[in-house]
Amino acid sequence: MLSLIPHALLFQTRQRLKKIKASKQIWDRALADDYRLADLSGLDSHPVFADFRAGWNDDGLLFNVLVAGKKNKVRCDSEQPLESDGLQLWIDTRNTPGVHRANRFCHLFCALPAGSGKNKQQPSARQLEIPRCREAAPLASAESLRCKSNINHEGYSLSLWIPAESLNGFDPDQSPLLGFYYAILDNELGLQTLGIGQEFPYHSDPSLWQCLELSEV
Repeated sequence: MLSLIPHALLFQTRQRLKKIKASKQIWDRALADDYRLADLSGLDSHPVFADFRAGWNDDGLLFNVLVAGKKNKVRCDSEQPLESDGLQLWIDTRNTPGVHRANRFCHLFCALPAGSGKNKQQPSARQLEIPRCREAAPLASAESLRCKSNINHEGYSLSLWIPAESLNGFDPDQSPLLGFYYAILDNELGLQTLGIGQEFPYHSDPSLWQCLELSEV
């Protein structure tokens, strides 16, 4: 018997985000297995084709994505990041899950493994305004976001570093909980999310996001 309510919608998770050591080229770092985040998308038979890892320190947040199983080339255009293969992140630096419209502490970032530069082969990252937001967060400059990718015949790896100054309200000491959601879009393999899929408006509704705890351990 099919359930009318997605199983992932029944869970509100809190995952620990491990701390990483600061370094000058932190965006170039590959996070170990114990930085992997679990997702609930498999509960509802949604696509699972990417390995997603994340870490933090006082200087910002680091994300690693590894996509495998592709047969076709990536489809990326830095001018259309929400329709391109790549990573989409929603971050609420004050974790306010009871609200249905984004506030000034809510951010949307997109990172693409290609689609930028003279030959459209360079990775890129940018911040976008969240739809229906009550109050928009300040937009970070593209230069402040550091992005690196490695594309091969089966997929790609992608790293994104978001510095603390690009995260309005980021304060690990006073606000160690973050509202969080991700979507990894692939025009060949589908859409992998942290939980529910596009049948719900996670792209604009913070009450549908999950929670990350900035852990010192």
